[in-house]
Amino acid sequence: MSDKQDNVTSSSEASEPQIIRMDYGTATEFGAIVERTIDERGGNAAVQMPQWLEDKQPDRALSTRRSGRNRLKTFPGVAFISVLVILFLYLPMLMVVGFSFNSGRQALLWKGFSFSWYGKVFHDPAIISATLTSLEVAVIAMVLSTVIGVMFVLAADQMSHAGSAVASWLINASLIIPEVVLGVATMGFIRMIGLKPGMLPLILAHTTFCVPFVVMPLRARLQTIDTSCFEAAVDLGASPLVTVRRVTLPLLTPAIVSGALMAFVISMDDFMISNFLTSAGTTTLPIYIFSLIRKGVNPSINVVATLLLLLAVIVTVVSSVLTNRKDD
Repeated sequence: MSDKQDNVTSSSEASEPQIIRMDYGTATEFGAIVERTIDERGGNAAVQMPQWLEDKQPDRALSTRRSGRNRLKTFPGVAFISVLVILFLYLPMLMVVGFSFNSGRQALLWKGFSFSWYGKVFHDPAIISATLTSLEVAVIAMVLSTVIGVMFVLAADQMSHAGSAVASWLINASLIIPEVVLGVATMGFIRMIGLKPGMLPLILAHTTFCVPFVVMPLRARLQTIDTSCFEAAVDLGASPLVTVRRVTLPLLTPAIVSGALMAFVISMDDFMISNFLTSAGTTTLPIYIFSLIRKGVNPSINVVATLLLLLAVIVTVVSSVLTNRKDD
């Protein structure tokens, strides 16, 4: 009886890997001992790594940057040119904002600090009418372009890789084509179908060129969503429509809001295409500002430009926050 127990014990011990504890000077020595032990024991051994090697941290974080001195920032004059570019881009905007508080009648001749031109802008019937027209067009175009963009993204996601690539190229073509070409083409198409320049052509044109700005954040957001969310919905018996309504759209909500805000700002700021499609009574704010510049520059233009700049900054910040927000 005791012989059987001894045989069982010896067989169980033989089946379990033998743990070998040794001290090693470097990780290379440890790897060599592991290979030698496996060869000698036939895989029936396990080598325990020393505690100092388990606790050792890398000397520096891994980085994908190329080491060495051949970096762009080390090239002569790059920092100076970068500062000049930033000043060239943003200094005129700061000047416009500053001169919007000018008390004089010249747009670029400082006479003193005052809010008087803000009061005149908010009580100018022509500016208010142009602003309301721009807001009406922008809101309707934002809603329509957002709906079309969401449907496009959902449809393209179900296509093959080649079909999705072609569809994306077609929808983003308006970002590459010059606006003057789009304006002339849109005006010709509007007249060909029997419409005249006015509110409806403005809305249709703004909706068309706003769609790519809605699609971009939606595609980026959809690519970051874990496909296991959709697989879990299917496993639980959800239909494709329910999956879209209960899973896809809630996950896309930040990108939808971001794209809608971007479409709103793009529509509010558009001048080139609107210039071909406006008529009496449908003058948008950028068109009205251009007409003021032709008559003579005064601080009211600076006020309107400052308000539009503030709107663009707010929308850009909100869009960036919503796009980069991570799910909990």
